[in-house]
Amino acid sequence: MSAEFEYEVFDFPEVKPGPEKPLVLGPAGEVFNFLQTGESNGGKYLFSKLTVPPHVGPPPHIHHRTDEWFYAPNGGFSIFMGPNEFPDLDVTPGDGAPKETLTMLPMRPKELLYVPRNYTHAFVNTSSVNQEMWLVWTPDTPESSILPYFMNAGKVVTSKEDVEEPEFLSRIRLVSMARDYGINQSADFWDFVQTVVEDRPDWLPSDRRGALLKLMHDEIEAHGQ
Repeated sequence: MSAEFEYEVFDFPEVKPGPEKPLVLGPAGEVFNFLQTGESNGGKYLFSKLTVPPHVGPPPHIHHRTDEWFYAPNGGFSIFMGPNEFPDLDVTPGDGAPKETLTMLPMRPKELLYVPRNYTHAFVNTSSVNQEMWLVWTPDTPESSILPYFMNAGKVVTSKEDVEEPEFLSRIRLVSMARDYGINQSADFWDFVQTVVEDRPDWLPSDRRGALLKLMHDEIEAHGQ
């Protein structure tokens, strides 16, 4: 089991929703509430509050065009992350390179974690109730945005009350469409993974909270939020 470690609580800045606000039902029943997109902040970032059912989360995957922050306001999640960089879209763990040893990092309330592009990662709601995960991807330009990926693989809905069971084809699209958006998406947890360890590693990236605050603060200041 991983040893207890200190962490610094992160006070996430208040973000005013942009005019678009797409709501997307994901392939496992998760709901993305996209509150800011590159269209409203000059391509700087994409921000979503994600509602995740118990024991649900995406299998390991690699973003090649965006960096990502994970924020758990109430905890309840574990992040999985690998130590190796995969800059080539045609080389993945288990196909052209050895499978990964992922580290499992339980997230505590108001904890912030950062995963740079080209690194294998996944997450799961480890609790028995729905949990919120707040996600920020940067940049969010027409060339890098993964918003169309989520909208095309999932289903755009009008409200959380209208959410039904996710379509079976969404699970297929999540994998088959991924490369078009610079993502290597595994279909199963173990496709990219050899084993999982629970000791906090020395190589873990800093949470880069200063960079996130600057990214969002500049936009908040510009719009008088």
